[in-house]
Amino acid sequence: MSQVHEDMSDRASRWRRGGVWVLRLVVAGVLLAAAAPKLADPVAFAAKLPNYRLFPDVLVNVVATTAPMLELLAALALLSGRLYRGGVWLSVGLMATFTALIGSALARGIDLDCGCFGNAVQAEPVGALDLVRNIVLLGLTVVLALDLGREPAR
Repeated sequence: MSQVHEDMSDRASRWRRGGVWVLRLVVAGVLLAAAAPKLADPVAFAAKLPNYRLFPDVLVNVVATTAPMLELLAALALLSGRLYRGGVWLSVGLMATFTALIGSALARGIDLDCGCFGNAVQAEPVGALDLVRNIVLLGLTVVLALDLGREPAR
């Protein structure tokens, strides 16, 4: 009986590890897709930030250069073994921040292009689907964070 329980536990552990890898790849892929166009054209991204009406003018360039670098760092850390834990927490923080920014813009009725993926996608006003996308991504990062206490998914 104990051998059957071990086999089932082993199988469940493999499925969990596989699921965690899929989540890591999805979140890292989204972060890379968001970071690349903003890193390639930080001026265009910086031009979109004042539309949020949250950043003082002196911080716009700092945010425009720092945010995509943090996205890139988080993506690479999610894919690494050594920096994984930090990458998970950085991803949670980034997704929480991005979700709050989009939610705030929607709540205040601000019509803006979020700049989430730089100029890689056609500029459209931020909407409920953008908020839902970010909530889902935040949820995925939270799942990764909750999994941190378990055996590493290598």
